[in-house]
Amino acid sequence: MGSVGMLRFDEKHIQQYEAIIGFLKSHGFENSQIAKLVSRQPSILQSKVSDNLKPKFEFLQENGIVGSLLPKVILSSPGILLRSLDSQLKPSFRLIKEMLETDENVTAAICRYTWLLTYSSKGTLRSNIDILVSEGVPSRNIAKMIELNPRTIVQNVDRIIDAVKTVKELGVEPKDFKFVHAVTTVLSMSDSAWKKKINVMKSLGWSEKEILTAFKRYPPYLTCSEEKMRDVADFCFNTAKLDPGTLIRYPVLFKYSVDKRLRPRYKVLEVLKVKNLLKNEKSVQLFFRGERDFVENYIVKHLDEIPNLMDIYRGNVASETKSVL
Repeated sequence: MGSVGMLRFDEKHIQQYEAIIGFLKSHGFENSQIAKLVSRQPSILQSKVSDNLKPKFEFLQENGIVGSLLPKVILSSPGILLRSLDSQLKPSFRLIKEMLETDENVTAAICRYTWLLTYSSKGTLRSNIDILVSEGVPSRNIAKMIELNPRTIVQNVDRIIDAVKTVKELGVEPKDFKFVHAVTTVLSMSDSAWKKKINVMKSLGWSEKEILTAFKRYPPYLTCSEEKMRDVADFCFNTAKLDPGTLIRYPVLFKYSVDKRLRPRYKVLEVLKVKNLLKNEKSVQLFFRGERDFVENYIVKHLDEIPNLMDIYRGNVASETKSVL
């Protein structure tokens, strides 16, 4: 029984314990995973394999949680094994599937937040979906919200109501796809954290109107750390010399790493400008291009004229000191 043997077993029930451990092993659990599961949820040792564990494991497997995914999901959310299959797990799965439409989408959501199935389909889960529907949020947008950030839909009902109210007051329409991203962003932080982020942006010279204009364009930018906000703003204004209005128009820039994306691309663009190889494109647009697209069209394409361009992009210091003229 490996490390599981270190746990104190009631000798009278040793056969039951061994049956449970054997069952878990037959479903891909390793000794260390069994030990972790039992230490987190000791009551599992009171379970009956045929009446309790087997039907739940079969239900999860039938719905796409198979192979190494099965131990992973159960270890992340051992409460699944304590919930009723017929009155809790199946109804919750049905409700989530009603929103997400396919088993694959439901499985993806469960893997992102394994506790999802432990919420009652008649309680928080249903109430929060109903709130969003009643506000006019399209079902497909709610589905995307659950799929990408399932934790959001099981927040305390009052928090959802407050977040919806806040986002509407900011002028984001419930029918707009950005509405669910805005609600998710508001829910991801406390009121004090929200105020702190607003104050950071104000300290960078933005008015409240500009902060909220940017929020409506790309809500997640306010989830960045204070340090990240300052680093991106410093790069955009002091290095890339972008117009302040550009960052308000494209707050998605806050999402990118200064060292891994913005600065390397900026160096390439500066060299291309010097060589008159940059067409009339706005420099800022090139920060958004996919990695392969950028490398092919702005580096590889110009290697004949500028052989060390890839080195410049990769941050080869010696190469950068060489003249590109």
